[in-house]
Amino acid sequence: MTIDEQMKEAQKIEISVNEGKTWYNLAEGFDKWRVFPRLLISLYGLAFYRTTEWFMTLQDPTNAQSAFVSVVVGAGAAWFGLYVGRK
Repeated sequence: MTIDEQMKEAQKIEISVNEGKTWYNLAEGFDKWRVFPRLLISLYGLAFYRTTEWFMTLQDPTNAQSAFVSVVVGAGAAWFGLYVGRK
């Protein structure tokens, strides 16, 4: 078998393997690019920023308000740990 014949055979195999696949596979794209986790971590960043901004404008914060900010920060640490800990 010559090199040209081998190349043609390889192309036939490649074409038959790629049949049935589309260039747009939304589920695979969402999984590969991690769209939802990135969106959620971005939204958490916004919530963290707004909570911090709100807390800094308080004249005399109460213990309940301080606890609320602590919960927001702690939830973010847990969420970020889950985000970077998975493939």
